[in-house]
Amino acid sequence: MNPFHLTRRSALAAFGATTAAGLAPNIALAATAARPWLATPPQLRAEAILRQLLQDPALKALQATIRAKLAASPRAQTLPDAARLVDHALAQWTNSLIFGELDKDLARPGFLWGTDDTPREWNGYRLGGVGTSGDNPDAIYRTASIAGGGRYEILGQYHPDSRPTQVLIEIHTADKARPSTMMTPTAKGGTKAPDPQAQSQINQDAFVVDAQGRFRITLASDAGAGPGNENWASPNHLVIPASGPVAIGVRDILSDWKQRASGLTVRRLDPVADAPAFGLAQVRELALRDLEAYVDFWSKFPDIWFGGLGPNKHSAPQQRPGGWGFVAGLNFHLAPDEAMVVTTTTGGARYTGFQLNDPWMIAPDARANQVCLNGSQVTPNADGSVTYVIAPKDPGAANWLDTTGLLDGIGILRWQAIPADLKGEGLIREVKVIKASEIATIAGLPRLTPAQRRRQLAARKPDYETRVR
Repeated sequence: MNPFHLTRRSALAAFGATTAAGLAPNIALAATAARPWLATPPQLRAEAILRQLLQDPALKALQATIRAKLAASPRAQTLPDAARLVDHALAQWTNSLIFGELDKDLARPGFLWGTDDTPREWNGYRLGGVGTSGDNPDAIYRTASIAGGGRYEILGQYHPDSRPTQVLIEIHTADKARPSTMMTPTAKGGTKAPDPQAQSQINQDAFVVDAQGRFRITLASDAGAGPGNENWASPNHLVIPASGPVAIGVRDILSDWKQRASGLTVRRLDPVADAPAFGLAQVRELALRDLEAYVDFWSKFPDIWFGGLGPNKHSAPQQRPGGWGFVAGLNFHLAPDEAMVVTTTTGGARYTGFQLNDPWMIAPDARANQVCLNGSQVTPNADGSVTYVIAPKDPGAANWLDTTGLLDGIGILRWQAIPADLKGEGLIREVKVIKASEIATIAGLPRLTPAQRRRQLAARKPDYETRVR
């Protein structure tokens, strides 16, 4: 990831030189009394437009049409839990689509925190969940769109309190608002499958960071090296396409909810023409055009995810493109008196996470419900493995994943910030469905008393809301 093959010492010196030369000004990312760390001016502007657009009569009429289609879909007709949650899923997808459209202002790029299924209260208002599909509650997802062929810089600043376990920055050409652009042919006869593979990427482990926790990443359609480029290109460099819209996707992975996401800004370095208007009117036109197809895609995504998982089936862990982690999926289908027991190993990953989603692959509120657990929240078995119990009622197991009363849903397991030689085999040891009454007989299973559970659940909301301060 380092096109100049610099040593860490010389790279840091180069970073300091560019900063001193004025290439990294205005990295005023710290929270103020009136503005949380992630409440950047682009974020606040985007949320103001979204909140206004949600009151638009034409959008509401379109939502009513889409809602009727969802209610009549095979998923809603065969799964009572899906039918009950149609409105919840539609609201999440509407917010998600609008953020995707807001991200198309190529002339004024800014990182938008546009995915979080759990609602947030900040800046004096409540923003509903912004869900897409299988979104990780341990991740801060942000995107910014830029123009291919331009030269840009990302200025980053780690929060003084703590750093995320993993930061991944990827370059994509797919249009988030048109998810069919994320589909590529498979090797077997042209059947389409989701594969949003990055054009290029850089991982936090490769960042060159100064003593104040700052970093600079340059982006251009060339490799950044060569005559005339030394004064702008950084040791952290990403190659972008030479034309067309380009999306910068960022994942900050929090293995502990007290960790803070990195502060990020992006700006163009080469001169451009005057910026065209882009505001409520433009976003409204795009949203009315794209919402129906967007919801149609994501509402059907569980049927093709991992090839389509049958009831109480799970996939093998699949390596992420670029090798930065593994992911696996499962489909739970329980009777009221049943539970699913899943035992995993960490494989040495610095981050592990297990989350539950409803049948539409939208997550319940992670603050109020133990619908997800990361490595800092679990109690390991004596041998270091972790046994989770998926159940609609608290079974007393320490690592209970609460279905919030659902009997059907989707589970996602993740291993990230992994050792270079990690293989997927053995990461999942066992998956089985048992009677809930049998949980009490599992030898060595870590357990909690009711008082311990109350303390565990009480910690979720303040820990989660660290990200909105």
